[in-house]
Amino acid sequence: MRTISLALAVLLLAAAGASAEAPAPDERATRAVHLLDYMAVDYPETVADGAIINELEYAEQIEFSARVRETLTALGVDDAAPLAVEAAELEQAIAVRDPGAQVSARARALAAGLRDRFGVRALPSRPPDVARGQSLYAQTCASCHGPEGRGDGPANVGLDPPASDLHDPARMRSLSPFALYSTITFGIDGTSMAPFATVLADDARWDLAFFTASLPATPAERARGAQLAAEQPARVAAHVSSLQALIERTPAELADGDPDGAAIVAHLLGHPELLHGRALPLAIAITRVEDSWAAYRAGESVEAVELAISAYLDGYEHVEPSLAVVDPTLARTIEANFLRYREQLRAGLPSDDIEPLRATLAADLARAERRLDGSGLGPRATFLASLTILTREGLEAILLVVAITGVLSRAGRRDALPWVHAGWVSALVAGAATWWAAGRLIEISGARREVIEGLSALFASAILFYVSYWLVSKIATSRWQAFLGSQIREAASTGRLAALTGLTFVAVYRECFETVLFYQALAAQAGPAGARPLAAGIGAGIVLLATLAVGVFRFGRRLPLRHFFAASSGLLYALCIVLAGHGIAALQEAAWLPITTVPGPRVDWLGLHPTLEGLAVQGLLLLAALVAFVKLSGDMRQVTGIPVRSSPREGS
Repeated sequence: MRTISLALAVLLLAAAGASAEAPAPDERATRAVHLLDYMAVDYPETVADGAIINELEYAEQIEFSARVRETLTALGVDDAAPLAVEAAELEQAIAVRDPGAQVSARARALAAGLRDRFGVRALPSRPPDVARGQSLYAQTCASCHGPEGRGDGPANVGLDPPASDLHDPARMRSLSPFALYSTITFGIDGTSMAPFATVLADDARWDLAFFTASLPATPAERARGAQLAAEQPARVAAHVSSLQALIERTPAELADGDPDGAAIVAHLLGHPELLHGRALPLAIAITRVEDSWAAYRAGESVEAVELAISAYLDGYEHVEPSLAVVDPTLARTIEANFLRYREQLRAGLPSDDIEPLRATLAADLARAERRLDGSGLGPRATFLASLTILTREGLEAILLVVAITGVLSRAGRRDALPWVHAGWVSALVAGAATWWAAGRLIEISGARREVIEGLSALFASAILFYVSYWLVSKIATSRWQAFLGSQIREAASTGRLAALTGLTFVAVYRECFETVLFYQALAAQAGPAGARPLAAGIGAGIVLLATLAVGVFRFGRRLPLRHFFAASSGLLYALCIVLAGHGIAALQEAAWLPITTVPGPRVDWLGLHPTLEGLAVQGLLLLAALVAFVKLSGDMRQVTGIPVRSSPREGS
């Protein structure tokens, strides 16, 4: 028990280390964009006709403009570069108290330049949930901003500056959802607006940002926007082309002076899921591939690789199971090209050599977006994707649990079964908790997810290696049952049977962890209309896995005892090899291990990935199995004096 507990602790600490990631490369640029958005809205209220209206807020504008210029210097922008010149001109314009409209235009132009230069492309991992944002507002914001957001909360009394009125149309329509998200994330220095980055998960901050952005619209305006969205989709697209446009541009910019445009924007701010929400992960993938390519051409190869990894893990991987149902060939092609693209970036090849692959990858991602866009996944595709996810992820866990329980049952040690059942039941409970926490309390990035999965898989593989070898080594003795009984009794007396709980927990939770994240992505793609086929796929998967478990268990009971233990050990060892392959691949996708691709197919259910590192580890495990078989066969001949074969009475 102590050994397993220590191993689990090491595993969780390693995963926690992966979670404590360094700040993203563009975080300083993101903060600078946040300050510029804030200045663009607030500066006009501090100066009128060259005179200062509010000394405190004007001093804040001076401070923020200086901070933006210092941030550009820290980011390595030369003083003579256009961005640095624009920042200096903005600082001077504020110092001489230029008109508010001019300063706002300068701040927005500089923010746009920073977005382009440093790839500031904030996108939620799922369509924002405005209803959930309303609930979060009541919990975290109403005390200052008031129950309806009018700046009249009880905690607002005496605040300087006071909390904003979130229904102020002039102010709120000058703020993009990204600006609101940034304010919620980073807070505003010198005010009572505290940062919520460590309090709310990333998706929760997006939910809250969209709810606050939706507040200024009147019911009549929202109703008009809904009518236009239903009757004139082309007009909607003319104002708001994508979710990214809705996120990054202000409502005033999107409406462009058209009252109907303002109504359309108001409707979409309350229902962002309508803007291709089902294909949102692909939008993330496409954007980050573009940012990766821009970074590489600018000479920032490390950032380019990190963005390419994020494009796959935080974007494409979430829709891969769904795309595999609709177009399996395209799904495999995109995955292989992502791997090759990252390799070529790491190798530092000339841009002209990488460009054809980059263009192919971008075109394939756009094609995948079209395949999953429009009306979204149909009922059949949703059902098949749901069934595939559960069957694929649950198969390894089912086979492992069946093999262990079968060994214990055939050995007459059913009293040890509760240890196994405690492991997989607690893993399912932990999986359900992960489903809840992933959307509400914690942010699980793609790299963090792969590290947890990879370490879990390798840990389970190492334990299975020991267990399967131990089983095979006992086949050579004619007193197997007596030996096993004595060993289990000894284990029970020393607490070592708890190792079974640890093993089954790690193996099953690894599958639960990945399954939860895949189903969250699938639910977002399928939308409310896909709830029933998604649930039906889960139900069918449970029935299929249960049937498989019963079939394997009953078949195993009919085998002669020696053959049963040989088959069980072989199954456990096969799972050891499969998990090793998955573990190496996951750590490679998280950039913890190098990748050297080799020709060959990828076969998920065998844990077969066409990389030299993964195949080398699996090859060593196969070699170890061969050596063990030869050695144990020799030991058996020495003990019995006859070739290895089973006794006719052995199965009785």
